[in-house]
Amino acid sequence: MKKKITTWTSFFKSKQGKRLFLVVLFAGLIVLPFVSNTLVKRIASTIFIYSLLSMGNMVIGGFTGMLNLGHAAFWGVGAYITAILMTAYNVPFTIAFLASGIGTALVGLLIAIPCLRLATDFLSLITIAFSYVFLAIVRNWMSVTKGPQGIPGISCINFFGIDFKDPIAIYFVLLAITVLSYIIISNITKSKFGRAMQATRDDELGARSAGIKPNQIKILSFVIGTFFAGLAGALYAAYIGYIGPNTFTFDTSTTIFQMCILGGLGSIPGAIVGTVFFVVMPEVIRTLAVYRVGVGGIIMLLLMLFRPQGIMGSRAFATKDGLQERLKNWLIARRVTKETAQRQE
Repeated sequence: MKKKITTWTSFFKSKQGKRLFLVVLFAGLIVLPFVSNTLVKRIASTIFIYSLLSMGNMVIGGFTGMLNLGHAAFWGVGAYITAILMTAYNVPFTIAFLASGIGTALVGLLIAIPCLRLATDFLSLITIAFSYVFLAIVRNWMSVTKGPQGIPGISCINFFGIDFKDPIAIYFVLLAITVLSYIIISNITKSKFGRAMQATRDDELGARSAGIKPNQIKILSFVIGTFFAGLAGALYAAYIGYIGPNTFTFDTSTTIFQMCILGGLGSIPGAIVGTVFFVVMPEVIRTLAVYRVGVGGIIMLLLMLFRPQGIMGSRAFATKDGLQERLKNWLIARRVTKETAQRQE
């Protein structure tokens, strides 16, 4: 029995097993909108948008080691760019979509440059401060952002003159963008630049000695992460048809970072796993809405104790002194002691 389990485990770790899993997963995603109700399609569409956010934040925090706690503000920048361009200037969605990504990346560049001399903890404070500055601007700049009332009447997602209003059509558009973004980000993290990001995260001094320029790596990773946040903002604005300041709060930023932690820092698939959990969980325990925060906190606490690197995270984030490692070492020692006693008998 044990040999069979080992064989199956080895199969799913192999290239053939991974390819089979991807084929089954993709087939399930294709079939899902045709066999589900409107609520499930809306939840899936929300997962796709949040996946862009978590994957972008994973590039910044999971692969480069920068603690970004203001990611929702960059999401908001992209959303407001699209909303303003489409409602005030009648700009087509395709152009607004690209403008949101590029504009948010430029804002990320402006935030990243002054943060190069700061340690991780201070960087988190800067991003938190930016989050509150962003909220203050959008809540008080009445002539442009409409203040607390938000911006209504945003047109639907439209690419090359085709409106996507039907839930199934929206689902497939968001799925296609998410898959394409996943492929791009995955290739970036597996490239020479991706290895440089991980080297900067693990040992900045060692990375410098190897000829890597950590400052440039940090800036580029921040720009990449915020670019995808801007794209997510554009999609969200057109998908919902309305945006307001209360969507892009600090609480949303912490939730996005929790998605990365739960899924596993340093893992792009982990970012999606964490997103699925945090989007689906509130729907599953809707009857216990009062306790949602407590349930989420307990799950994060258990994760830190038993799997500090997250569900699919890099071993670089694990710890030898964690409860999981201690239990593992205790079980190994117990098994060795039992085998030794049996041999002596």
